[in-house]
Amino acid sequence: KGALAGAGVLLLLATGIGLAFPLVVRELLDSAFLAGDESLLDRIALGLLGLFAVQAVINFGQSFLTAATSERVVAVLRQDLFKALVYQPPGFFDTRRVGELTSRIASDTGLIQGVLRFGIPELVRQGVFLIGALILVTVTDPHLTLATLVAIPFTAVVGWLFGKRVRRLSTSIQDRLADAVSRAEQVFTQIQTVQAFTREDWEEERFRAEVDAVRDEGLRRAVARAGLTGAITFSAFGAIVLVLWEGGRLVLEGTLTAGDLVAFLLYAVTIAGAIMSLAGFWGNLQEAAGAAERIFEIIEYPPELRAPQNPAKLSRPVRGGISYKGVFFRYGPKLPLVLDGIDVEIDQGERVALVGSSGAGKSTMAALIPRFYDVEAGEVRLDGVDVRRLGLQELRSHIGIVPQEPMLFAGTMRDNLAYGRPDASDGEIREAARMAHAHEFISGFPDGYEQIVGERGVTLSAGQRQRIAIARVILRKPAVLILDEASSSLDAESEALVQDALDHLMAGRTTVVIAHRLSTVIRADGILVLDGGAIVDRGNHAELLHRSEVYHRLYRRQFDDALASTRETIVS
Repeated sequence: KGALAGAGVLLLLATGIGLAFPLVVRELLDSAFLAGDESLLDRIALGLLGLFAVQAVINFGQSFLTAATSERVVAVLRQDLFKALVYQPPGFFDTRRVGELTSRIASDTGLIQGVLRFGIPELVRQGVFLIGALILVTVTDPHLTLATLVAIPFTAVVGWLFGKRVRRLSTSIQDRLADAVSRAEQVFTQIQTVQAFTREDWEEERFRAEVDAVRDEGLRRAVARAGLTGAITFSAFGAIVLVLWEGGRLVLEGTLTAGDLVAFLLYAVTIAGAIMSLAGFWGNLQEAAGAAERIFEIIEYPPELRAPQNPAKLSRPVRGGISYKGVFFRYGPKLPLVLDGIDVEIDQGERVALVGSSGAGKSTMAALIPRFYDVEAGEVRLDGVDVRRLGLQELRSHIGIVPQEPMLFAGTMRDNLAYGRPDASDGEIREAARMAHAHEFISGFPDGYEQIVGERGVTLSAGQRQRIAIARVILRKPAVLILDEASSSLDAESEALVQDALDHLMAGRTTVVIAHRLSTVIRADGILVLDGGAIVDRGNHAELLHRSEVYHRLYRRQFDDALASTRETIVS
């Protein structure tokens, strides 16, 4: 607030000097001409140069304070926007494009920054110039209008000299901002992973640091831009002083009239400049207004998952018992039911496989446990407590998720392994990697655990990404495991390594598996058969194969190929 008030005062001072200039020129030049004193004219010219030097300093201060204020305001705006997004549930992102959301952080806030830094000060400055010049120009007469065009070359040279540095700094800012926006896009693309590991606070702090770096670079650009503004002001008005000084000599020679004509010329230029600036500002204002609506639409968007006012706590140690009580769910008010009256108990330490055709509700049923979505009716309970009564941090800290297609963050192997437990020791990280059969291939990289992983882990194979995902859940030591098995086939060696890693991970934990592998289904303690959003049968593999028509059909359709492959391997 202090910087903004200071910028306003300096702006008014600079504008006042600009408006006073024609009057001073008229009075002093007329006095010099009447006296016929050439030395007095020289002193007047030097005095005016000094006056505009003061104005240049004032403009520097105003421009810097305005730019610094806009950098700080936009940095806070970006942080608030990111915070509003990272705490939204996955359902919020189901109907929105991540690229469009990140554009609000980058492009939309950039438009607002432009208005704050340049538009508002220019609106005030040109508004005062226009009103003042219109009043004062009525008492003067026009002559020597074209004389001030001499100022253009001076302005062009100074703008070119200072503009080079401003351009370099602007490029650096865009690079840093691109890094921050890229990070945000990764977080939003992998929002389930972030929220499953309750890393919203950490992501917010990391993004804050990246935006702060953009702000600091912006402040350096503000110094350069403020210097550009002050230098152009001084050079432009200095050139006008030189023109008037030379014109004054012509007046002394009797070929031109005096101060009133010069004053009118300056006011006419002021009026034309003000009109052009205000016309340009209007278009910028409309763009910024649209950007502000888009930004505050997100910031003020009510959270889709309501946090309990008095959150319950789970008893320690957390056992991991899960129960569904009359659960109904749909993804939107006008969409069909995805889960239709689910009632089931999953005991502590039980390994349960969910099977069913596509759209049967398997993934949705699993997603309700960490409360990525809220049920339409009924309850989902963890250790007898409705998950809606638990704080999200409390709930999700006891749940580990291995998604169907694990996505890694652009960072080191160590960063990805320790994502859910950043305080883990090197020994714990390496032990988790060994249990997941990831230590061997990690050690094979030149930088080992410090090896940089490409964005989304594209530099690793599917099997390697799965083992990294398994290792970071092992490191987290959750009471409940949700495993969405990869539907794509792995080679025999990778399949064996992944299966052994999963055995280590599932040991002693309540596990809900969205099953695609025959071996997982056969070895599960229980199998839930879903069809049309309802559980139509429950039992083990042999029981269901004998009595369940739905399971038998799924078995033939989904698992015959895997069984045939297994038999071929055994025969060979």
